Amino acid sequence: MSAKDYKIEVFKRDRLGKRDVKKLRAEGFIPGIYYAADQPDPIAFKMEQKELRAALADEALVYHVSVGGKRRNILIREIQYHPVTDEFLHVDFQGVSMDALIEFAVPLQFVGKPIGVADEGGQIHHGLMELHILCIASEVPSYFEVEIADVHLGESIHAGDLDIGGAELVTSPDATVLTVARPKVFEEPVVETEAEEFVFDEEEQVEAAEDTESEKSEEE
Repeated sequence: MSAKDYKIEVFKRDRLGKRDVKKLRAEGFIPGIYYAADQPDPIAFKMEQKELRAALADEALVYHVSVGGKRRNILIREIQYHPVTDEFLHVDFQGVSMDALIEFAVPLQFVGKPIGVADEGGQIHHGLMELHILCIASEVPSYFEVEIADVHLGESIHAGDLDIGGAELVTSPDATVLTVARPKVFEEPVVETEAEEFVFDEEEQVEAAEDTESEKSEEE
């Protein structure tokens, strides 16, 4: 599936101090930096928290923004999160040429239910949830579909088995994407206890009885 054309609204910012950054976060904005090979200096910008959340939910890999009055194509290079609230703290954009060959991490979308699970009692074990590929930015897919309905018990799908069109696979072809395996059976450990063996010694019992009788006689 081809990448979606998604536009992100950003605003250039001139004030870069800690106090200003704290203030814009309180107003619902995220500070960010735009980098590009054809841009000698990074451009500082701000965008709304909700704008970035909507962009990420759209699952696009290449986005379009207006930076410094010019429409540009970008990748989201890095997002920093608050360790407690999970809010966005900072975002970096990387400008790209749509004709450039770039490495992308493309998510996998699994379709169907394996016959090895439905009819043969197996369980799915996921090895990969995305593939790394080299692709022209204008042709990068939003995701790769992986048909898994025909996978039997004991069978696997590897990265090299997938159809990635004209892209070049960076992930190892031997990397396991998915396996259908038997469920693991966990057995309770058996704790063995040594029972004391009782052996009846008739001679010993007789001697003990005689000693008891002797003690009674002495007391009388």
